[in-house]
Amino acid sequence: MKNYQIKNSYSHWLTVACATAEEAGALVKSSWLNPHTVHLKGFRDIVTETDVAAERIILQRLREAFPDHAITSEEAGQDHNAAMVHWYVDPVDGTTNFARNNPNFCIAIAAVMETQPVVGVVFDPLRGHLFAASWGGGATLNGQPLRTSGITRVEDSIFSLDFPRDPTLRHQMWAYSDALLTHGRTMRTLGSAALNIAYVAAGWTDIYFHLTIQPWDQAAAGLIVQEAGGMMSTLSGTPWTPFCPDPIALSTPALLADLRSTGLIAPTDV
Repeated sequence: MKNYQIKNSYSHWLTVACATAEEAGALVKSSWLNPHTVHLKGFRDIVTETDVAAERIILQRLREAFPDHAITSEEAGQDHNAAMVHWYVDPVDGTTNFARNNPNFCIAIAAVMETQPVVGVVFDPLRGHLFAASWGGGATLNGQPLRTSGITRVEDSIFSLDFPRDPTLRHQMWAYSDALLTHGRTMRTLGSAALNIAYVAAGWTDIYFHLTIQPWDQAAAGLIVQEAGGMMSTLSGTPWTPFCPDPIALSTPALLADLRSTGLIAPTDV
């Protein structure tokens, strides 16, 4: 009965997450072309005033709706509350793009139970694309059912990636991308991990991978891929969770098998 009641809650959680993403997205959209105050958080890592303002809205709405849940957000940091449900928030995924008036960024909000995302929302406020999913409930784009491309062969695939900040890992990513350019159809990159992964769910690309990614970047979009008929794995071959640093999103399990046949990634999940 308890599990049934929890799963029955996903619809409400998703409704709140969608409304929250749209509210924060309205702020982000209205601020996009304005001059920005940019602060350096770390090596090749920035934050703007809009990241903080959008995060404030999201945290307030989630805390009002779910006072017993934990919430970790990119700018506010880790919530160490041992709650059954833990939200992961990226108020502006693609801050570098946003700060340079590049129109590729999004808001990402996910609810995770243990290691399983159960609600995921990725909202592109400029295009009005609202990607959403609940565990076992399917995935949608603006309310319409969402499915991956169904591509099963690497040679037919469009792949995407984002580059790590660390110079050594960048060289490693170049090696991965070079191998995929040899075997695959072509490459795209948006500069927003959550948006790139959501595009796999929509069938607009077929593979996405990264070497150093955070839970708030991948939890929501990873669930959307799974619920759209795709799959999530890792470059290292370990089973995917939102806490793995090296996710790979794919349109089909068959595409993963074909990708492994190239020797680019580990042969089996362990």
